[in-house]
Amino acid sequence: MKKPLRFLTLLASLLSIFAVETNAQNLPGSLSFTVSGSFENGVGQGNNTILIADNNLTNGYAAGMDLKDAPTSLNPNGPAGAAAFQWGAAARGSSYDHASALWFAPLPAVNVAANQYFNLGNLYYRNGTIQSGTGASSVNLALNLNFSNPSGLPAAVASFTSDLINTPNTSDPVASADIVSIRNSGAPLNFTDTSGNKYFLELSFKVDQATLDGTLSTQNEFRVFEGGQGRAELLGRFTTAPIPEPSSALLAVLGMVAVLRRKR
Repeated sequence: MKKPLRFLTLLASLLSIFAVETNAQNLPGSLSFTVSGSFENGVGQGNNTILIADNNLTNGYAAGMDLKDAPTSLNPNGPAGAAAFQWGAAARGSSYDHASALWFAPLPAVNVAANQYFNLGNLYYRNGTIQSGTGASSVNLALNLNFSNPSGLPAAVASFTSDLINTPNTSDPVASADIVSIRNSGAPLNFTDTSGNKYFLELSFKVDQATLDGTLSTQNEFRVFEGGQGRAELLGRFTTAPIPEPSSALLAVLGMVAVLRRKR
């Protein structure tokens, strides 16, 4: 009878650990901060790739940036924290001979409740017609967060890799729509709270139906027709370090049960 009793005691201990971890996920009641963005580490498709990043639009744009159909609020310059990224050489003779581009425009200030979704800025996408082998396959969007409340929190940086999926152009406009896809929907932040909880920032798209047929896009994919433009809100949510989902916790417990049974 001693072995079953020891097993039940250990099982109760494991379950109590998961309960403690769940209760430990405490976030501040309110977070206030400003956001600035930058495009970094663009990855080219070939030797003829042309990539241009401008992470300070307050004084206008870097040489070579094509401002065709640029967002009105970011032309001829943008507010502090706005950034732009352009890729590809325009395919001359096409109906829309312009490079592809992304623009990030932050909201002036954000005051949110923890664990709730909020809009931290807008992402604009121009799907240009570019020459094969001159584009980009991915770029990182780094979001810099400067906190004013709670006081004492250090600035944090969350980096999200965006895959730039350039589809072949055909007579089918839906199949020809190019895609910006978020590779990592959550990014770690470089600070913890007083309880030692690590923080993550989750990110997803909310496509503006007024600028694009939203049925083309999902929370993780922002699609734009060839030669078209679109706008998506970037939705964020603060969470603490991930804990096992209920199913994962159950699997862990069952694994321990199997180990204990083998030892009997």
